[in-house]
Amino acid sequence: MTMTRRNPRLTAVLVPAMLFAISSPASAQLFPTGGTDDAPAVFNDETVGAGRLVIENDQLEMGELFDTEKGHAEYKFRNAGSGPLTISHIKPSCGCTVPELEKKVYAPNETGVIRVDFDPKGKRGSVVQSIQVFTDSTSTPSANLTFRAFVKPIVVVEPNAVLNFMSLEKGVGDVKEIRVLGRFPEFEVTRATTDDPMNFDIEVVPAGEVEVEGEKLYASILKVTLKPEAKPGQLRTEISIRTNDERKPIFSMSAVARIMGDLQFSPARLTLGRLVVGDEFDREVRVTSRSGKPFHIKDVNLVNRTVESSFTFEPVDPENPVEWIIRITGKVLEPAARFNSVINVISDVKDEETSPMQIYGQLRPQ
Repeated sequence: MTMTRRNPRLTAVLVPAMLFAISSPASAQLFPTGGTDDAPAVFNDETVGAGRLVIENDQLEMGELFDTEKGHAEYKFRNAGSGPLTISHIKPSCGCTVPELEKKVYAPNETGVIRVDFDPKGKRGSVVQSIQVFTDSTSTPSANLTFRAFVKPIVVVEPNAVLNFMSLEKGVGDVKEIRVLGRFPEFEVTRATTDDPMNFDIEVVPAGEVEVEGEKLYASILKVTLKPEAKPGQLRTEISIRTNDERKPIFSMSAVARIMGDLQFSPARLTLGRLVVGDEFDREVRVTSRSGKPFHIKDVNLVNRTVESSFTFEPVDPENPVEWIIRITGKVLEPAARFNSVINVISDVKDEETSPMQIYGQLRPQ
């Protein structure tokens, strides 16, 4: 048998060399090459969570902005810890705010920037937004960033969201105004239209120079008419407004109204309360003429398979039928956690031949 004798000097040289090769940067780099900035760095387990996020200034001012231009902010930060810092995600408080980060992992003493774009569309006046930053740091797991801006609409609209006619009696009608203000002398509303010309009408009237909060603005008045012939019920229309300002050439807003008919229901809505399948119910509704004019109820119906129902109706005074009593009896057939339906009252009142009344409740299984 031939035995091979090993050279102890050669072994002593090779072992450190192999260990050096295993631990060299070629096999495990602090920031791997050839990948993206977000590629995870390789660190010892002891250093994970040892980073520390330090924000240079967590409260920034964007100043004045028109609602047609974007605001920008930059939050500078540093990893002041002894190990790597991973920023896992950033969460803004509003979809109008978009944060951007170049990469996620930062070595000790490395600096970075969180860039923020803010879209002020639809906002007005002083605005404060916040951004939450989440990290893997045990000492600074999160940080809250804020910025403030003062948003000035390029076109001022008063009221700025909804024109509300409130509640009106049938046959009365009303006129309300929308004031539209621009920022140059030639500004004007070139056209305004409604998607419900049957019930609404709009007239554009130039109003010249006005002063608003110390600023010179240039106004057009929209006179919105709710026509007297509008039928009872809830009305809503979208108003489309066009201007000669190319920064905001077209926008829209709503107008709403509630036209009260001659018939008044008491209660206005009928509740069944909490019932279970198989329960029977008995309810009463009074229907009165606001004008004191006699009227007749021809029929009452409810189409809903959840409940079985029947109706009786009669005038309080047959000689002068200005008030009627409707009696509703029925039985719960099926469960409905949020039962919501409509009872239709058929009468001879003009424009109110079919008057709906809401009925609701919680219908549970046995």
